[in-house]
Amino acid sequence: MEAKWFSVRCLFLVIYTLLIFKAYCTTHWVVTEDGKIQAQMDSIFQLRRPYDFLALAQQEQRAMQVETLKRDLMTQKSQIDRNEDKDTQLEERIYRTDSDCVLAGRPLTEFDLYASTVVNMESAGIRLDDHLALPPSLTDIHIEPDCVKALDLPFSMFAYEHLQGIRQRDNLTTAAEDELSAVGGETDVHVWGHRVAIALTTNSSNWVLYTLATQYWRAKADPFQALECVRRALHLAPRNYRYIPKVHLGNILHRARRSDEAVLVLHAAIDHYRHSPVAHITLGNVYATLAFYNVSVLCFENALYMSPGDQSLRRRKHAVLCHSKLEAALESQHLSLQRTLGELRDYQKRHEEWLSLQQKLLLEQATPEMKLESRLEYEEQKIRESTDGRGQDCFQYQQDGHTFLSCNMRRDQLENRGSPSELLLDLQSLLHTVESEALRLGQHVLKRKPLLITQPQITPLHPAKSFQ
Repeated sequence: MEAKWFSVRCLFLVIYTLLIFKAYCTTHWVVTEDGKIQAQMDSIFQLRRPYDFLALAQQEQRAMQVETLKRDLMTQKSQIDRNEDKDTQLEERIYRTDSDCVLAGRPLTEFDLYASTVVNMESAGIRLDDHLALPPSLTDIHIEPDCVKALDLPFSMFAYEHLQGIRQRDNLTTAAEDELSAVGGETDVHVWGHRVAIALTTNSSNWVLYTLATQYWRAKADPFQALECVRRALHLAPRNYRYIPKVHLGNILHRARRSDEAVLVLHAAIDHYRHSPVAHITLGNVYATLAFYNVSVLCFENALYMSPGDQSLRRRKHAVLCHSKLEAALESQHLSLQRTLGELRDYQKRHEEWLSLQQKLLLEQATPEMKLESRLEYEEQKIRESTDGRGQDCFQYQQDGHTFLSCNMRRDQLENRGSPSELLLDLQSLLHTVESEALRLGQHVLKRKPLLITQPQITPLHPAKSFQ
């Protein structure tokens, strides 16, 4: 009971002291650099409702949240500025400085990865004139080889009938292969095509003729007829020569954009005969289009081991190595930009949260008119209490019989302050730039490798090479 009466007496004493000494207050006080305690005019605690204690407590909580968010945003902004990938000349720099890119002479995209290839049967010891009919006379009407009519072949175990490209061969489309228009010493595709057609009428079980007919229809851009002919060539060819029509089949599927199936056929061609440069080159082209660059390079190295003087092939190999490095660098840059994009979006979200809190903080403050009125009352009280007519920021003087009050107040002390400059970040422009660059790189390099029917396994021909 005595403690209670003691508290009441202390409270009464404090109130009495304040009344005796006529204490006046403002809503926020600060200690200046010279150690003086002064009222702060632009305090966030100078509220519209100075009598509302709950509003003061909430304002204090908001002020702490605003300050914490501000520190976090400054840290995050510093990280974004530090981590942002600004290498806009990455491709140009790699093409200019990388040794493989320099040796390639031009980007891989300028190489024809769908180039037509064919095994020269005469170099394999096959005399074409022994199989072809005699050349037509000037009055003969040229006819085209009809493999379906020459030999009925509903199904063959050797013709890869399980592949979708074979089953749906009537839906395939390819471009004309003009580079295949010459056979032996004959450059007119219609002339030697006629010779093949005539020979098939008398010898419908000759795999060489069906192989030549395949080349004819490839040159004429008819993949359906070409596949019908190559099916019969595969069915009839002896094992040691079966790689020749398989290279044809791999070309047809690859050029018809069935590259994943072409891989299977060309691997089988190499299994039949490992020392065919054409098979390795064709498989290297296919793997390059499928983005299996390391396997593509090994295919080209095998071909170079057999044809070391082929400089165009050497440049192609360097172009694949160059492109592999470029894609790795671009993919790394794309991932970096994706991270930056995520950081920017998070920064934008938190910055909007900070702005919202800041706005609430400012809305609870007194209006500039209220601040000015309160400040002038405070200055008048300080002047009345002073001996020299000076307050904190104002002083009073007489002129021509009139009393004047002069105050030194900045306009920004009365107005609400906006976002600090250290938090300013051109978010919309930066987001647009990063999103556009990330999208461009995503379309350029992030191609999913197809699920191949067979896993890439190439045996190096060079004894010093190894494949991992």
